[in-house]
Amino acid sequence: MTDLWCQRDDARPDNRESRAVTDPPRRDFASPPWMGAQALLAAAAFVLLLAGTNTTTPLLPVYRDVLGFSSLSITLTFSVYVGALVSVLFLATHPAVLRRAPLMLVVSLGVAILGDLLLATATLRGVLAGRALAGISGGIGTGAAASLVVAAIGARGRALSATGNLAGAILGTAAAELLLQLVGVRAISLSFHLHAAACTLLALPLAGLLLLRRADNRRLIRVDPVATGSLGAILRRRRVAILTGCLAWAVTSTCIVFLPTYFADHQLPVVQAVGIPMLLLSSLLAQLFSGALTRHLPGLSGMVPMALGIVAVLISAGVGSTPSGIAGFMLIGAGAGTAYRISLVLLTLDASPAAQGRLASLFAAITYTVAAAVVLSGGALAQGFGMAAVTTCMLATAGLLAIVAIPVAPRLG
Repeated sequence: MTDLWCQRDDARPDNRESRAVTDPPRRDFASPPWMGAQALLAAAAFVLLLAGTNTTTPLLPVYRDVLGFSSLSITLTFSVYVGALVSVLFLATHPAVLRRAPLMLVVSLGVAILGDLLLATATLRGVLAGRALAGISGGIGTGAAASLVVAAIGARGRALSATGNLAGAILGTAAAELLLQLVGVRAISLSFHLHAAACTLLALPLAGLLLLRRADNRRLIRVDPVATGSLGAILRRRRVAILTGCLAWAVTSTCIVFLPTYFADHQLPVVQAVGIPMLLLSSLLAQLFSGALTRHLPGLSGMVPMALGIVAVLISAGVGSTPSGIAGFMLIGAGAGTAYRISLVLLTLDASPAAQGRLASLFAAITYTVAAAVVLSGGALAQGFGMAAVTTCMLATAGLLAIVAIPVAPRLG
């Protein structure tokens, strides 16, 4: 069944000759301002979806200390989210899903709103169900937003999945932390009510615009002949880029999950407090200014600053140096952000809007799966060998892998 989001104008029965005489001239929704508006709203929707999934991070201590969540329950909030996200990301690579990218993006905002309402209940069942819906909404929205942005502005939108991830992480984490400071434990509900309101306000103009541009999007996001075998060939051809992207995302996830506790154990409270925000900010800035970096440092690989940053973090923990720790976080963020962006852009090079959505979803699914496996394995090992020892070994291993990857890793130029 053809839906309104994808319906062609010529699919409706009408009298074209009489319509040409009686109907007023139609507005050109394929003009640059309308295409720019689509790119802006689709990108904003993706950032907002990722902001919602990161809102929970600053609230985890409240879940534990105020609501009485056990360590297992805290771990489940991560596992349920990642499991739902990765499953849907793989399903979203199907052409039938990407063909309905406009509808899927609006649906993803609706699912996010339902997840927010469940998370706002501040009960274990509500939080776990809400996290599952947050994963589903992110999985639906990733490929859909990528397709719509590339359909509107072309190659300039290819790195949306990488940049939007970081922008959403910063926005969601910072907003929740700010609310926590302002209203205390009320933030465990208020954060999600505000996010649901923001999703509602964005969904209305987005849905209206996509309805107006449904004929153009149907033409641009058509089901292309990129079959599963062809996708496999692309993945094999770009396997080095995928491996470095996985390493970058695994290192970023490891730092976010383990390093605050790691530096608390080493009694470096300043590094503990500002390290993760500096990592995320430097990662986002490295992506936003990738054009300037390409002009001045075309031979740079993201593996170089990432390896240097890991060394600086280990030195900071070893000798108790705050400046070394902060510099290390910033170098890791810049290196990981650069490497992840290069990998995604290289993987989707010259892809059509539909293929862009499929490849972006597949790349996100692969990198999230690897990162989740690393984090969960590290958490399991920490139960037996201690957090500090396991984190040191994980960082050292990641640093060695980054050094080994330097000769073959993709570069900016």
